Amino acid sequence: MVQVTTTLKLKFFDLNQVKADVFAQTTAASTALANELLLLPHAKRKQLTTAQVVTPLKSALSNQVIRILKGKAGKRAKAFKVFWPEVNKQNWKVVKVGSTYSVSFPTVQGVKRVPIAVHPHFVDQLDDIINGDAEKGTLKLMQLRGVWYAMLSITRDVPKVESSQRVGVDRGQNTLAVAATKGGRCLFFSGTEVAHRRRHFQQLRRELQAAGKYRAVKQLERRESRWMRAVNHTLSRRIVRFANSVGADVYLEDLSGIRQTAKQRKQNRADAGTSRHTWAYYDLETKLGYKLAMKGRQVHKRPAAYTSKTDHRTGRLDGKRSRHQFTGADGYQCNADWNAAVNIAQWDGFSCPLILKEAASVMGVVASADGVLDTPLNSMNPIEVEQLSLFPLSA
Repeated sequence: MVQVTTTLKLKFFDLNQVKADVFAQTTAASTALANELLLLPHAKRKQLTTAQVVTPLKSALSNQVIRILKGKAGKRAKAFKVFWPEVNKQNWKVVKVGSTYSVSFPTVQGVKRVPIAVHPHFVDQLDDIINGDAEKGTLKLMQLRGVWYAMLSITRDVPKVESSQRVGVDRGQNTLAVAATKGGRCLFFSGTEVAHRRRHFQQLRRELQAAGKYRAVKQLERRESRWMRAVNHTLSRRIVRFANSVGADVYLEDLSGIRQTAKQRKQNRADAGTSRHTWAYYDLETKLGYKLAMKGRQVHKRPAAYTSKTDHRTGRLDGKRSRHQFTGADGYQCNADWNAAVNIAQWDGFSCPLILKEAASVMGVVASADGVLDTPLNSMNPIEVEQLSLFPLSA
């Protein structure tokens, strides 16, 4: 069993103005108390109790404000524009009457039970809360773009699934991701629209900076970040659905530190559509990780070196890559990103130096006497090269 913690974002169903006003009053009281506590030294806050503060909030709410400001959030913040009300697991519950779900929690006017709109995706998780099969965390009340939501944090035990297959995912900027099985079945996600939108946001930033509208620049950056996170949510959801349909774990190339180690021309770095500094590869990786965990599956990492230049049929580093096309030594041609994704699905952790390109295999299943598993690049003895092969070569 694997423990997975998730946050359910649930919209209140048919919320009337009276309750919306109560939520707004509760938020205002939470914000006022939080900003008042920030005026106190951090050491003094650690000694506070609900009996020592004056606030219209109920003790469950005020206690949570104090608890949060005793921690790291209280050290970092100078002032809160909005401090969303939050309660711990003892002070909220989910109730089901017929097919209608509602959530109960304290406000400035006492405990309120409010119906919530539930997508079928969340039904099992809410039933687990009611039945005690999921451990509750906190409940946070939030208003996003004029709509009120209950954010429920829960932890569930998910049975680990034995994966019989592998899906390799090659991430990039021209093509955001290619997911492929060892047999070649695949999904492609183009990066053309993302590059176009990145350049559009970059041009808007330049215009706003030239006009001295720095607050608008910050708002635009947050808007761009939200949009890119939404794109990665869609990509990761579809990749996980694909992996689950073929009974596979997901294998990624390890891109740690690529912004510092991979060379890029100054012209490309300055272009938001191609710059690696705008590449949200890690966000996609984290979203894949937790979505797979919810299915009982895992993300595995493999070295990134030569995945695009290695022939997926033979495991030999004897092909050529030209933009989107890979050409093997025998003239065989295929999409370079698809070739890389298949290689990642077959990769078992071996690597070898580029100088051995002529007849060397870059990946292998046979370990040498000196143990080349996960050895760093350019540290392998050339004599051992013949032992390396991605998979058994035909005679």
